[in-house]
Amino acid sequence: MTLLKRLAATLLLLVTLPALAHAACTATNNTEYSAAIAHGHAYTKHSAEFVHGKVIDGLAFPDPTIANADEFATFLLGIMNAPTESKPLANNRYAYWHTPTGTVIITNDNANDCGTAFRPLTGKAYYDNLS
Repeated sequence: MTLLKRLAATLLLLVTLPALAHAACTATNNTEYSAAIAHGHAYTKHSAEFVHGKVIDGLAFPDPTIANADEFATFLLGIMNAPTESKPLANNRYAYWHTPTGTVIITNDNANDCGTAFRPLTGKAYYDNLS
């Protein structure tokens, strides 16, 4: 590859990467956030935490096992609409805490899947330390 072609390829990469790096959430309400989070990485990565009786930080998951991303979205929407606590975070993020299930939801307007949801190993302390 000639030097000119290498420079052109590098320039194209430099122009393209920032656009790819700034994928953003398009959700505008709790229903859209919960669906995006449930169908993003959160369910795939954390579904084993939402099994009836699964103990995390001394709390057994009290609800029936969440069997798919659509059920997960419904579960998350319930928390977002009536959290035990919630607070704004830095960088266009927002956190929700649900004491009965030990679940934290973090919406993130900078992420293409709009955030995450899981049951932190340190429970409420995890939520309390979010900023």
